[in-house]
Amino acid sequence: MTESSHSAQHAAPAQEPAFLRWLARVELALAVFFFFTLTVGVLWQVLGRYVPAANWVGAGEIARFSLVGITFITVGYLIGKNGQITVAVIDGLAKSYRARVVIRAIAAVLLTALCLVLTWEAWNLFSGGFGRTTPVLRVPLAYLYILPLIGFASGTILAIGRIVRAKYDEPDALTAEDTKD
Repeated sequence: MTESSHSAQHAAPAQEPAFLRWLARVELALAVFFFFTLTVGVLWQVLGRYVPAANWVGAGEIARFSLVGITFITVGYLIGKNGQITVAVIDGLAKSYRARVVIRAIAAVLLTALCLVLTWEAWNLFSGGFGRTTPVLRVPLAYLYILPLIGFASGTILAIGRIVRAKYDEPDALTAEDTKD
């Protein structure tokens, strides 16, 4: 059996489970919401520079925490869509199908372990965050710490899915050929 016919037999499954598709939609919707609030916060700050009566210190805090929200909410989404930092270079150098599967499986196990540790730390931040508030809006920090908790918990679930799917060849989100003119 040739390498190309072997790879063709191990194409990725046609579709993800419904729960993972739903989770990706929710994460993407939250990211869009945070992007919108980030944009509004920044535009409000700009407006406040030119119209002093419109100046509001809370706009900067909203923009800052919206950026934090985008960053952490998209962790799981990027892992699920193969948009995270991967071992694509090493995977591309591996000549045999089995070596690529081992590389992808090891990377997925390490990613799962990392996401589990970060989920645990986010849980610790969340559970202890009700005693402190943000400086301007006085929002309990626990409400902000829930964002990394959601992102890393989702990342853990999707990284486990990467372990299961390590035997399937999946295209990277961005390849070296995509960067060429």
